[in-house]
Amino acid sequence: MLILFLAGVTLSVLLGVLARRLTRTLPPLGLTSILVNIFLLAAALLIGFAYWGQYTDAGHRAFDEMYGIYPFVAGPLGTMLAVAAAFAGWLGKRRSRSAG
Repeated sequence: MLILFLAGVTLSVLLGVLARRLTRTLPPLGLTSILVNIFLLAAALLIGFAYWGQYTDAGHRAFDEMYGIYPFVAGPLGTMLAVAAAFAGWLGKRRSRSAG
């Protein structure tokens, strides 16, 4: 399971870097830039929560048995938010090119 978690974290980091690079030339207070930042922050928080819940003793005590599903689902959800951030960055970049 740790290998899958690390693969998801690596994919999320790569997608986060891509999303930030795509929004670099967009206005910082534009809707796309704000959405990308919110998605990436939420993704980082979810992935951090997933790590804490699955791989630390305190997380195991807090989320035992069936409650362990919350951190288990938080990791892939964080990766999906990173995918959404990259997609939003790509759409924003594409839209800015066609408008300008």
